[in-house]
Amino acid sequence: MTDQNSPAMLTNQVQIIGGGLAGLSLAAALGTADIKTLLVDLEPPLPEDPYQDAKDNRTTALIQNSINLLNACGAWVGCQEYATALSVMRIVNLPRGKQKYPSSTDFDSREINDSPFGFNVPNAVLRRALCTRLSELPSVTHLTSTKMETLESSKNGYILGLSNGQQSIAELTVGADGKNSPSRKAIGIKSMSWPYPQTAITCYIEHSKPHQNISTETHYPAGPFTLVPMMGKRSSIVWVEETALAKKLLVQDDESFTKALKEKIKGRLGTVKLFGKRGGFPISAMLSNSFHDQRFALIAEAAHALPPIAAQGLNLSLRDVAVLAELLIDQNNKRSDLGDIQLLEDYDRARRFDVFTRLAAADGLNRFASNDSAILHKVRDLGLSAVRNFAPLRHFMMKSGMTSPLGTPSLMTGKEIKK
Repeated sequence: MTDQNSPAMLTNQVQIIGGGLAGLSLAAALGTADIKTLLVDLEPPLPEDPYQDAKDNRTTALIQNSINLLNACGAWVGCQEYATALSVMRIVNLPRGKQKYPSSTDFDSREINDSPFGFNVPNAVLRRALCTRLSELPSVTHLTSTKMETLESSKNGYILGLSNGQQSIAELTVGADGKNSPSRKAIGIKSMSWPYPQTAITCYIEHSKPHQNISTETHYPAGPFTLVPMMGKRSSIVWVEETALAKKLLVQDDESFTKALKEKIKGRLGTVKLFGKRGGFPISAMLSNSFHDQRFALIAEAAHALPPIAAQGLNLSLRDVAVLAELLIDQNNKRSDLGDIQLLEDYDRARRFDVFTRLAAADGLNRFASNDSAILHKVRDLGLSAVRNFAPLRHFMMKSGMTSPLGTPSLMTGKEIKK
């Protein structure tokens, strides 16, 4: 039996396992509301250079609702220097058979409002901004280079054993520790997952032509190849490829890899130069059977994971953060138990439909776009033509991609966090 009066025992209102971008964001939201929070983060302290030294070489296309949340948390100010507006989303279907030219459709944000769809930000910049914000919040304890060793149930909450020798207990424990979530497994919540025969290759490039704030997603039989604007004449790449070929590409020298990259880009951005590191991420989907248990909640990829299509991943996870943070802040303002089972059931109910519909759509889109079927190629062409020529359909698709079917959490509407 663990001694809860041990001098090494940390006591908090909420303890978060996992220092990914969602876990960091939840800690920032709760800390801004003066909720005593512990964040257990496996990653080391911040690198000096978010491009060259970063472990994560991906970027995230943040929609405006997500930016509103980060702004409420006090972290967006640290991202603005590196944030690049996304004004146009271009979908390209390559020619097949006797076709000479690709078909494409532009989704232009200026058709529905005066603002861009959102902003593209390097994940390393997001992490740095969120970590900096946590260092400003006296109610947050951020333990880096630390992992969960044990998770033990008690009547007052879960007791967390840490790799630094400390223990922690809190009214609520939140699992934010990724697809393979050790905390989810420790609690005993089941999940279903399915892999795809694909790997996402990620990297940064410099180029001679301006990107004009256009994000371009080109559909190849093995998966989409996406160019996403960054500051200046730079772009990030998400290249979804058949896994066996992706592994070969990832170990090529820079010259050979850049040659293969240029063949995919097809001269759109002029001369191209690779910079920073390459990364490879096997693609899979996952859905947890439940997003909660007694005094325990799951968020982000510990609860659900999607293939990287249509920029849904982190934006979906940040909706988890917004909904759970609002419930916890309201509960704290009432001086009530943050591990209350009714609160956790409300959170689960509020998130499940949105998550399920986004996961089903992303799975369907990935399968629909990533194949060499002549029939489906023709269907994609017809679909792009319909969207291109029928403005109401195009506008509907743009708006639905930016919002949740159950409405927007208030922390994503520009509302401030009140203590």
